This record gives sequence, structure tokens and C-alpha cells, in this order.
Amino acid sequence: MSTTRRTVAAALVATGVLLLGGCGQTDGTGGPEGAAAGEAGAGGRSLPAELVGSWSTERSANFDTTVFSFYEDGFFTRETGTSMVTGRYEVRDGTLVTFPEEGKPKEYTWRVGEGGCLHLDGVRHCPYS
Repeated sequence: MSTTRRTVAAALVATGVLLLGGCGQTDGTGGPEGAAAGEAGAGGRSLPAELVGSWSTERSANFDTTVFSFYEDGFFTRETGTSMVTGRYEVRDGTLVTFPEEGKPKEYTWRVGEGGCLHLDGVRHCPYS
């Protein structure tokens, strides 16, 4: 292959790589796929590493245990009894906002406190094992 043909071939390959580099991008409303905790997640916002995991309320006579699971990619699940809700979440300073696939968004004031337990609107959820 001549030098000119190799140069043209290399230019075509480089152009293809640059064009394909944008594949898989979202419209800016979601974070990068597989984003690690602390990187941009849902809504392009940073997701705190201490929030990622599963958290459970203690069972009482009046209600079933609720288990929240927050994932690195900005998705969450909430299980109460036999009911499961899934969707995405964002963190805005001390506010956690969940966006269920069905239903309205819900805002929680959150913090991780004593014993490594997650507090959502004052309700204690401890690490689920």
C-alpha cells in the first residue's frame, strides 16, 4: 500500500473513531452508564459514596420492613413487604430525590449518622445484610 493510501486509510479510521465516540451518549438527563459512586450519576450530579448500598428499617407490629437500595448508576429500589418500586434518584446537597418509574417524585432530607445508618426524613435505616 502506498504512503498516500495508508494516510487516507488512517484518516478514515480516525474519523470513524471520532464519530463513534459519541455513541451511547444520553440527552444529558442521565449520567454515564456504570458511573462509580462519587462520579456524575442521574441528572449529571455527583452521587455520594456513603449512600450507595442497601438500607433497612426495623420491623414493627404496625408496618413491614422497608429496604431501600441505592446503586452507583443512579437507580434505586424500595421494597416494602411484597411491593417493589424502582426508579432513579438524585442527591442535591442534603436532599435525596427519588423518581419512581410510576408515581410522583419524592424528596427526603437525608444523612448518614451513628452506626452508619441512613436517616431519611428522620426515619432510621441501617445497613441491610
